[in-house]
Amino acid sequence: MLSLRLTCRGVSGLMFGVAACALSAGAEEAEPVAELRADEVTVYGTSNPIAVFDYPGQVSVVSRDDIELLIPSTPSDLLRDVPGVDFSGGPRRTGEVPSIRGLSGDNVLILLDGARQSFISGHDGRFFIDPELISTVEVVRGPASSLYGSGAVGGVLAFETVDAADLLREGESYGARVRAGFQSVNEETFASFTAFGVQGNLDAVASLSLRNSGDIELGSGASLPSDDDISSGLVKLGYQFSEALRGELSWQGFSNSAIEPNNGQGTGNSGDPTLDRDVEKDIESDTFTAGLYFNPVSELINARMTVYQANNAVNEFDSTIPRALGREVETTGVSLQNAAVFDLFGANSVFTIGGDWYEDVQTGRDDATTSGTRGGVPNASAEFTGLYAQLETRIDQPFGLPGEVLLIPGVRYDSFESSSDSSGSTQSTEEFSPRFATSYGPVEWFRVFASYSEGLRAPSVNELYLDGTHFSVPHPVLFNPAGGSFVFVSNNFVPNANLLPETSETVEFGFGVDFHDLLTNGDRLQGKVSRYESDVEDLINLSVDFAYDPTCFTEPTFFPCTAGTTYSDNVDAAEISGVEMEASYEIGGYFARLSYSSIEGTDLTTGADLGTLSPDRLALNAGYSFEDRDLRVGTRVQYADDFEQRDGAGAVVETRESYAVVDLYASWQPSAANGVRLDFGVDNLFGENYERVYQGVSEPGQSFKISASYQFGG
Repeated sequence: MLSLRLTCRGVSGLMFGVAACALSAGAEEAEPVAELRADEVTVYGTSNPIAVFDYPGQVSVVSRDDIELLIPSTPSDLLRDVPGVDFSGGPRRTGEVPSIRGLSGDNVLILLDGARQSFISGHDGRFFIDPELISTVEVVRGPASSLYGSGAVGGVLAFETVDAADLLREGESYGARVRAGFQSVNEETFASFTAFGVQGNLDAVASLSLRNSGDIELGSGASLPSDDDISSGLVKLGYQFSEALRGELSWQGFSNSAIEPNNGQGTGNSGDPTLDRDVEKDIESDTFTAGLYFNPVSELINARMTVYQANNAVNEFDSTIPRALGREVETTGVSLQNAAVFDLFGANSVFTIGGDWYEDVQTGRDDATTSGTRGGVPNASAEFTGLYAQLETRIDQPFGLPGEVLLIPGVRYDSFESSSDSSGSTQSTEEFSPRFATSYGPVEWFRVFASYSEGLRAPSVNELYLDGTHFSVPHPVLFNPAGGSFVFVSNNFVPNANLLPETSETVEFGFGVDFHDLLTNGDRLQGKVSRYESDVEDLINLSVDFAYDPTCFTEPTFFPCTAGTTYSDNVDAAEISGVEMEASYEIGGYFARLSYSSIEGTDLTTGADLGTLSPDRLALNAGYSFEDRDLRVGTRVQYADDFEQRDGAGAVVETRESYAVVDLYASWQPSAANGVRLDFGVDNLFGENYERVYQGVSEPGQSFKISASYQFGG
């Protein structure tokens, strides 16, 4: 029998949303808190709610309480300790790019309330959202192409925004919340106001948050130029037309006026005022979704339809030239799904069928070119259509053995077509992506699991149709700022319309334990460990061949002169493998969470290390809750080993030293002041100078954080 927490999360994620949970929660008998505290549930792992412990793979769920406790400034703050997940691009929020199991870019699918976020740029971030609006984050690690199609080879990052059920307290039908805070590392201030409620069959939430920050003080002692002025908004409406039919509408917006170098991932401290000059950036993100959910009495019908549009744009203006650049990606999509519950030869089963269609349209602008088009940002579109089917079957006492077997076979068919205004050619692809996963629990406290999955990633329009200038650098001979001679030469993009889609085969196996009353009455130890190995064919890799032409050094003209080329090509075969572990222990007021990850990637043709690789990492989050004082205190410690990356000849091309980062946090909700919450924290307590991944810039130094909130309602 699923717990009340599982039921509500499953309903909110799939069918009826906030109102159904808010209305039904009061009607059901509350279960003891001890039964709920570690029973995390994933929706995106199988597209139906399933306990994380039962899921035959690795999924992490970051809860709303975890989010508030960390006082996050960016989404990467929420996911720092999730095994297998990393962020490259430097500390600026505008440049952070996520990777899962060594794969990044188009290999990581990002969802916001179920809507795809397809914005990808060479030097800007992948998605733009304020943590203040996030309710939960799910990280599905490993290929999920059998459900989500192209772009989920590495895994899925699924963000859900807050709704009324997340904020309403017991017995309330409406409420409001104000929150404000500060962090010292970039002198960031933030404030938010959120109103929410349920009236009859209507439920609603509206939120506005403001955030302002300056230069980032790094662990190295340097200051990273950055200036953000952010406003974010959220509006969600839900209406229960009948017991079986519900509709939802939502809008999530993000606007950032930033002052920083053109390359949001660059350090901005090369020493050359021309290359380091700041530009004005306007970052706009809007995501609209509409959903219908139909769940009549019949267990054979549990259907949903979602229509969405996500618009993400980054516009830049350099007043010293002057020059205006822009990149916009508009994604429009629709998805349909039905989950039928029935008995199959005495086994409890869920059969899910669905389909989706979406289109990405990219537009690039540059007012310094005669055509107005931007080099490296082709005006192009890509269209995807997919159909999928999945069966989840639980078999009690299989072949007379004790316990339970869970079987999850699934398959998806995808078709893809892309085209560009600058190219008369189109590319199309058709692929099947099967997956089979299983787990066996002979006893309640132990499960083993294994899976085989194939992944698909179609080449993006940027990879297929790259053209124009990638970047400009000083001429090796003629550049002379002191004499007023600012001569630049270009590294140019080269298109490759013959790129093949990436395909992968991944095998994963592991086990999990869930002990109650292990050392003493009332304690609980839960954890999962797995090893995976992915064989990737035709891995799409962006190569930057930086080299000046010989004529750059030849008198009398020193021209023609270029600084090489940038192009995408396929790596014939690659292997990525690793180990992941997550565990938690709770006893009384004490709690501890431990995670570990190790990733290795190899180009099987050359022997070179490949992928967005990170060192072996171990993270601990431990603390104590003083129930009599309404206080919770804790610490987070992350340790990363030394790291080396080698080329095909075995030579070291990158090295990073080991590091240990210590954070402290505390949260106080005084019972004498109902609705008041105070959160405190110190990130990077000892000011460690470290790099998560190679970016030529260290991470933020010591930072003091504080937030205060007040909630009221009736």
